[in-house]
Amino acid sequence: MAEFPRKAGEWTELSRETVYENPWIKVEHSTILNPNGGDGIYGKVHFKNLAIGVLAITDKEEIFLVGQERFPFDGAYSWEIIEGGGPIEIDPLESAKRELKEETGLEASEWEFMQEMHLSNSVSDERSLCFIAKNLTQKEAEPEDSEKLKIKKLPFQEALQMVLEGEIKDSISVAAILQYALRKVSN
Repeated sequence: MAEFPRKAGEWTELSRETVYENPWIKVEHSTILNPNGGDGIYGKVHFKNLAIGVLAITDKEEIFLVGQERFPFDGAYSWEIIEGGGPIEIDPLESAKRELKEETGLEASEWEFMQEMHLSNSVSDERSLCFIAKNLTQKEAEPEDSEKLKIKKLPFQEALQMVLEGEIKDSISVAAILQYALRKVSN
């Protein structure tokens, strides 16, 4: 249990209470002194899992995207790379392999860590780890009961164009696709 006051860099946390919790997140309310010494409050969403992203790409430079409706955006349809949650205590690569198989039925024999991101660091501590998956083999998908997914395979350049035109809005997908494009240019 944290003792208060507690220093967090130049911030001082005076108190904290949990205002909501479920199996995936915990919402905390803190009273704070900001870096300039002013009184304030801060709300933080603590994520109990890592966000995992997988950029699955074929030898022909085709990428797999997953399409689904997203509840937080009133059911808006979203095309994304393969994504999911991975328990913090499990090797993130194992979570990436599970998500790839679960959502697409794909297995990869070649994996590369791509990047770590803080997804919304002004209000949450959610971290994302992204991987590149290559040398793919198609097996049977095993989606979760709550998932109604569409899978499409398209040339990487088309996916990059979807990012540049704002068709792909998911932050993990945007970052991973741009990161991969930049790696191709710099090699």
